[in-house]
Amino acid sequence: MCTPLAVFSVTTHQVAFAIDRGFEPMLAASVFGVMGLLSIAGRASFGLAADRIGGPLAATISYGCTACGSLALLALDSDRHVGWLVAYALLFGLGFGARGPIITAMASDLFGGRRFGVIYGALSVGNGIGGAIGPWFGGVVHDVMGSYRVVFLTSMVFCAVGSACFWLAGRRSP
Repeated sequence: MCTPLAVFSVTTHQVAFAIDRGFEPMLAASVFGVMGLLSIAGRASFGLAADRIGGPLAATISYGCTACGSLALLALDSDRHVGWLVAYALLFGLGFGARGPIITAMASDLFGGRRFGVIYGALSVGNGIGGAIGPWFGGVVHDVMGSYRVVFLTSMVFCAVGSACFWLAGRRSP
């Protein structure tokens, strides 16, 4: 649940946030598109990295990209320079979706066999619940506080917690 809570609470509101900060709607929407394109490179790169340096480290680096992307959006509160939007698109985009392949590979290594379908289904349910709560959470926090600051900070917290989960999972000995 940590990954979708970290990601969807931000992505659902990113265009509205950029427009609120004075950026043109087309630029704000384009940032979302660039982020999506970069997610392709991030998925492939972090999948390869997981094979070479291990799933927990690759996931941690990808969470770092996501957290730094959220930090770039936070920077827009005090410095409304387009460079922060570019940094967001680059960093958040590379981390966007990168954990999916890593989770699948690690779950298969840890729980392969007859019951893998049930275990992977449980992981998918957690992902779906986080994907449902994340955007709602972002909207409620913005409506109550008038700002996305807490949403972006919470995204970074979920990145740290999600990263810890990868390290806690550990691999079984063959």
